[in-house]
Amino acid sequence: MDNKSPFPKVFDNPSLGEAMSGARISDYMIISGTTFGSWCWGYVFGKPVRGPAAAMAGTLGLTAGVLLAYQNSTGRLMGWKENQKEISRWGTTAEREAAEAQKKLDEMSAAMKAAREE
Repeated sequence: MDNKSPFPKVFDNPSLGEAMSGARISDYMIISGTTFGSWCWGYVFGKPVRGPAAAMAGTLGLTAGVLLAYQNSTGRLMGWKENQKEISRWGTTAEREAAEAQKKLDEMSAAMKAAREE
């Protein structure tokens, strides 16, 4: 099943490293906002044991923020969200595939030329 994404694809299946290197400032703001907001919620509503409740809620907020930022970054790299910055940085999948195919053709041409000269 070939799903057509609304934006050009940067990577068909981005790795964790590609997704994290493609994170924007807004993704880091999501991580910090969910962590801080969850910590505050845990502190306010964890009255008998505020410290541990705040720490646990902050940890859950950090986890949620990282997962949400990863989802946003991966969505941009796969072409499901606006990704103009990523395209200007890495190019599209089609551009990279065309460059790789041209490189292989050049290598084959050079090998054939060298074989003819021998």
